[in-house]
Amino acid sequence: MSDGQQPTVAEITTEARTRCLAIGGGALEAVEVLRAELEKNPTLGRRAQGAVGGMKIYTTRLEGTDVRPALTVTYVYDAPPPEPGLIRVALVSPVRFAGGAEF
Repeated sequence: MSDGQQPTVAEITTEARTRCLAIGGGALEAVEVLRAELEKNPTLGRRAQGAVGGMKIYTTRLEGTDVRPALTVTYVYDAPPPEPGLIRVALVSPVRFAGGAEF
């Protein structure tokens, strides 16, 4: 990042935050750590198809713990030039095939 460039801002949507609280087991805390990391590296994870305009959709997985299932986190990176962009963590889901909770 150059000296005059604003940092990328990452946020967790209300829907994703509510989902994290429903999952429990520290899900919100884990996604908060990811959110902070995304501000430094906005293209973590695997890029998904189907983005519109300048938006890019990514998914990443957070490994489970003894109290929280593994999570799939989907986020949108919207970076119109010349701004560095905004990241919205939009969807958090338990990974079902890894013993995730049923929602």
